[in-house]
Amino acid sequence: MRAIVLEKFGGLDSLVYKDLPEPEPKAGHVVIEIKAFGINHAEMHMRRGEWAEAAEVSGIECVGLVKSCPGGEFPIGAKVAALMGGLGRTINGSYAEYTRAPVSNVALIGSDLPWAELAAIPETYSTAWTCLFRNLEITKGQTLVIRGATSSFGQAAINMALNADARVIATTRSEKRFAMRGGWAASHRSPASTRSCKWRAAST
Repeated sequence: MRAIVLEKFGGLDSLVYKDLPEPEPKAGHVVIEIKAFGINHAEMHMRRGEWAEAAEVSGIECVGLVKSCPGGEFPIGAKVAALMGGLGRTINGSYAEYTRAPVSNVALIGSDLPWAELAAIPETYSTAWTCLFRNLEITKGQTLVIRGATSSFGQAAINMALNADARVIATTRSEKRFAMRGGWAASHRSPASTRSCKWRAAST
């Protein structure tokens, strides 16, 4: 299979194309034919050697089709997402045509979104969900302040918080970027000298 391999620590020139053996079926794991993968800050740190661990093939998330699953947890050909579980860090990750991920880190996809759009969801939304519902335990009617609201993580957090009927106050340094979220109603704008805009996200 073709893969993007971390040849050495450093800049983008550290990543090179190579042919590697396809991952073999393994109990407790799922081999996935990768259709698309997200790119994350974590992979940048791994590439630079700033983290203690980095696998030869980077990539901590992907979406694709099940090629093998010895335990039968997922049917062959099923549409799935894989996230973390050592991907890209202690085991080869998603910058390849195939990867093998622990069953516990794989989930079925029930959406018809294009592969490229699906690939942007797993890491961003799982992180936001953990922060909101496991760490903060937000409930209906609570007020939540989200900084960096126009980042992918910020948008995921806002979407889920609104879905949980929380009141969201979102901030960003770029009023221009907020224009892309036309469904959010502005309740307050701070002075331009602060280079920060504060908005209340209204349910669309």
